[in-house]
Amino acid sequence: MNTSAHFTRRSFLGAGLTSTLSLPFLHAKKETSSWLEISLQQYSFNGMFKARTLDPLDYPKFAVEKTGIKALEYYNGFFEDKLGDAKYFAEMTKRGLDLGVENQLMLCRSTPALDSADPKERKKAAAVLTRWAEVAKVLGCHSIRVDCRSKGDRGEVKKQAVEGLNQLCDLLKPMAMNAIVENHGNWSSKGDWVKEVMQAVKRDNCGTLPDFGNFNDYDKYQGVKDMLPWAKAVCAKVHKIKANGEAEATDFLKMLQIIKDGGFKGYLGIEFEGHNDPVAGVLGTKKLIQKTLKKLA
Repeated sequence: MNTSAHFTRRSFLGAGLTSTLSLPFLHAKKETSSWLEISLQQYSFNGMFKARTLDPLDYPKFAVEKTGIKALEYYNGFFEDKLGDAKYFAEMTKRGLDLGVENQLMLCRSTPALDSADPKERKKAAAVLTRWAEVAKVLGCHSIRVDCRSKGDRGEVKKQAVEGLNQLCDLLKPMAMNAIVENHGNWSSKGDWVKEVMQAVKRDNCGTLPDFGNFNDYDKYQGVKDMLPWAKAVCAKVHKIKANGEAEATDFLKMLQIIKDGGFKGYLGIEFEGHNDPVAGVLGTKKLIQKTLKKLA
């Protein structure tokens, strides 16, 4: 692949940053237990970004100051027009580094679809996602979230997803980056389908991102169990924290017990999608996770 048109660590360093940008953020203060740590997904503030009351470059400072969480996740939909702008992402990286954050992953959407029925479209999708992976790598992330949610026959879409993921993961391998699949619509919202895809892919840099809120008519607890063996992160999606401090649609004690029993050790990313104050929603979810971890200690 010709990397001259893409983001590389060297191109970011050439933008005026020191070589420390190529290293993981090792000094972040973590919200941690013996097996589970808390991260924060940028999409929690979706409304603020859409209204332009919060600039993506200010996300690290806003997140740390408002929530106290220093392990951050990103969503490329808030800055898709910046792909190709090395200075912009160098500044984003610097701001995170200055705050001592530890960036985790980036949710990526792409057109065309990685699991398109058209092999040419799958190839194009892999190329676009590889460029985003280069950005995510410089930020310090370990993974990009990719969608495999095309419509069609279950078996055919599975085959398309496997071929697309194999192609992408082979491109990401030299970068030491992962592609992770979220339950995010159509067949991917069925945990057993994602499980079948993972069993067929057989790439160690391909994994899953189980999301509490996207299983639709599939049992969410079973769905997390299905996807957990390949999980490189988990998403704690919440739409409402009730007056008693519990999540409206998810039994966190049951869910975190499943995650613990499954042997997962890593980051649980808060993604608040309620209509109320997102900061309050994130803080309520954070408190709920911490309370539940004490019960499971």
